[in-house]
Amino acid sequence: MEIEKLILFIIVGGLIGWLTNKIAIKMLFRPINPHKFLGMNIQGVFPKRKDQIAMSLADIIEKELLSKEAMMDQLLNEEHMDVIKEKLKKVIVEKLTEAIPPAIAMFIGGDVKPFIEKYMNKHSDEMFDQMLEEFKHASFDHLNIYQMVKDRIDELDFIEFEKIIFGLMNKELRFVEIVGLFLGAFIGVIQYVITLFI
Repeated sequence: MEIEKLILFIIVGGLIGWLTNKIAIKMLFRPINPHKFLGMNIQGVFPKRKDQIAMSLADIIEKELLSKEAMMDQLLNEEHMDVIKEKLKKVIVEKLTEAIPPAIAMFIGGDVKPFIEKYMNKHSDEMFDQMLEEFKHASFDHLNIYQMVKDRIDELDFIEFEKIIFGLMNKELRFVEIVGLFLGAFIGVIQYVITLFI
């Protein structure tokens, strides 16, 4: 009889602990819109604070994870730049060759392509370096990672936002539920022991 009573306390305690944590996690996200209940406005923590969360996330991403400097370094690293320079050089040579009228080409021997290629081989590094500096300055002036991230989060439907949070923290949230189950079961054991002395 006592064993059955102990098992009952453990099961009830575990269920209460698990259910309490499950409801608490759900209330982080729901209800999405505020509802009146006993004279109070009830709304999920994340929907209520979506703007502040968006600002905090945008701030962390910009300062800690994806700074302008880090983006520029990744985009304009030497390995990428060598490939880009070669491709640009070919495009410029082709376009200039097509753009020079035949009448002018005759004055420099008919075929202007070797002349343009020679000029580009000699001056392209200097030209591209100057262009890159201008590109970096223009990008730094107009690239606003904070605003991009914040706008993207603001545009998200809250259901999408919830899926992202659950996707990132699914294991952790399940762990919280399981901890609630074991804590509840442990409290059930303590309650059973207390009943023995009453």
